[in-house]
Amino acid sequence: MGSMRRNIIAVKTRPGEVRFISVASIERVEAFGNYVKIYFGNERVLHRATLSDMEDILDDRFIRIHRSHIVKRDHLRKLLSELGRYQEVELADETVLPLGGNYKRQLMLELGL
Repeated sequence: MGSMRRNIIAVKTRPGEVRFISVASIERVEAFGNYVKIYFGNERVLHRATLSDMEDILDDRFIRIHRSHIVKRDHLRKLLSELGRYQEVELADETVLPLGGNYKRQLMLELGL
């Protein structure tokens, strides 16, 4: 499927209402069943989409770090290690998320580690 990158995402927030979210304001996206939770500022909304759908929509400011998480690159603050193995990332808002083995290599390459 071709690229669907865009600047705005339209999210149905309740019957008869559609909210427009700027991609630039998104900090992270989390899988939530048949939906995703989109986090931006102090808010979050549910959107009927998969993380793969969101990867197609979001641009290279974002990176998938786990099968359930996509984060904005400039929101990454720390890699956290246990026994020398990086298994978590800390975000700028101090949220700690898992770092999936399938995504760790790409993140490490991009960070030059």
